[in-house]
Amino acid sequence: MVEPASKPAAVLLLFLLHSCLANHVFLSSQRAAQVLVRSRRANQLFEELKPGNLERECVEEICDHEEAREVFEQPVKTENFWKTYLDCKGTEMSRTRDNINTVRQCIDGQCIFGKGVNYEGDINITVSGRQCQYWSSSFPHPIIREFNASEPNSNLKENFCRNPDNRPEGPWCFTKDPTVQKEACSVPRCGEVFVPPTLAPEPVQTGDCLPNYGIDYVGDLDVTLGGHTCLQWSSPRVTALSKDKEFIPEVILQGNKCRNPDNDPEGPWCYVEVSGNVTVDFCDLHLCEDQLVGDVLIETGDTDGRERSVLTPSRKRFFNPRSFGEGEGECGLRPLFEKENKKDAKEEELLESYRGSRIVGGDKAEVASAPWQVMLYKRSPQELLCGASLISNQWILTAAHCILYPPWNKNFTKDDILVRLGKHSRTQFEQGVEKIVAIDDIIVHPKYNWKENLNRDIALLHLRRPVPFTNEIFPVCLPNRKVAQDLMSEGYKGRVTGWGNLKETWNPAARNLPSVLQQIHLPIVDQDTCRGSTSVRITDNMFCAGYKPEDTKRGDACEGDSGGPFVMKVRIINSLTRHL
Repeated sequence: MVEPASKPAAVLLLFLLHSCLANHVFLSSQRAAQVLVRSRRANQLFEELKPGNLERECVEEICDHEEAREVFEQPVKTENFWKTYLDCKGTEMSRTRDNINTVRQCIDGQCIFGKGVNYEGDINITVSGRQCQYWSSSFPHPIIREFNASEPNSNLKENFCRNPDNRPEGPWCFTKDPTVQKEACSVPRCGEVFVPPTLAPEPVQTGDCLPNYGIDYVGDLDVTLGGHTCLQWSSPRVTALSKDKEFIPEVILQGNKCRNPDNDPEGPWCYVEVSGNVTVDFCDLHLCEDQLVGDVLIETGDTDGRERSVLTPSRKRFFNPRSFGEGEGECGLRPLFEKENKKDAKEEELLESYRGSRIVGGDKAEVASAPWQVMLYKRSPQELLCGASLISNQWILTAAHCILYPPWNKNFTKDDILVRLGKHSRTQFEQGVEKIVAIDDIIVHPKYNWKENLNRDIALLHLRRPVPFTNEIFPVCLPNRKVAQDLMSEGYKGRVTGWGNLKETWNPAARNLPSVLQQIHLPIVDQDTCRGSTSVRITDNMFCAGYKPEDTKRGDACEGDSGGPFVMKVRIINSLTRHL
């Protein structure tokens, strides 16, 4: 294969030698001048017959606009390049070896002059050491409101620093820090020594953590997270509220100090007075994280083990009906399904997940198959805000970030939100079925951490008037800690319902939204995999559910589903199966 290729080269070489021998080696001054003023160079054979070469014409040498046009042969591409070329001082810099390399790097977008609009590098750390947010993401900051990374020819790639709005300080990015929306980046400047930025170290909790939920805490803290001074444990009002509680005798209730006499997983707390009412508030103490583990109780039927399911003890009432409302006693028993001894079309999938079988796809939900589903609806402008769950005839459970999340300008009050119950259609008002109810109170978890990782992302909404239960409106059960531990097993599936986006997009356009309630069954992921899948700090108050890359099935919850239920079906001993 080598021999034939050498023959044309030899012929060409002979032609060149013949041409040289046929002319004088030295030219007259007139001819030399003619050669020097030519606008096109002939560094290669037949160059004048070929389109311009960018590297030769404009990098190794200085080119003009006409020569750039000959390279690109298209007006738009020519103008785009010429703007970059001027920004890179391509017409100004003399062509030394170092300067040629500098111009090349600048044109390629790897270093910048001035504002760096042309920067195409992969720096993704800001000047203060913060990690950049992905341009295609809307968490923690809603980038889509300003920039659309999916537009054709967009240079907003991954989470790399860019300057899409021509900022004087140069390339920048949205940060992953919810408290800092945008920040400038440290990117290479052409011809200057560059020191790559490094990530700022994660904040380290100072002091020792409290084990066992702080049950042994005997410190002097007497002010809560909300800034309220604790009431005396011996005061008549506190004594009246505490008399029916199962306090641990070994916990000494001293003065008005923060204590954890009932082994609350949120740690030490105390009673406080707020607007004339006595309530509970937690204290700002650092707890050690305990692994969420538990033994799964199973009932075996067939010898092959296929008739196994999660069992929980006979259900006892946990909440006081005077404050919680009605519904706890019969929660999770859907009027058109469990109470009629019927299964919905996809229900067996949940039970099969406790027996080790594979996942199937999501679909439209059957009417009244999720009677606890609630739509949080913004009054003005009128739009779907989030999902939520009905847990009694008076209370709604949702995610705190649906109510309070400053990076998205969310700080809603009870007057900003309505709840819509009994719904199946996303947009239509379902006459005779749907109920629209106002709320009169919002309670966000006192330890909700929107600034870091959305830990304790939970909120309660109190209905202004109790809602009557119907076939389409019915509460779901809340699991106690033991049941939750038993259910948090890898591969066990839960059902997510909502009216969120059908596509993997942050654009809530009508074409991306469903017409009716959707459902998907997602498997729980083990905590190690969960923690390894994200840079967000995962606590034991959180779990992950979804498919692994190697799974053949795909699907997930999406924007608009936030705050909605993740429901699992369990069998209560001596009772029917219920949804938790």
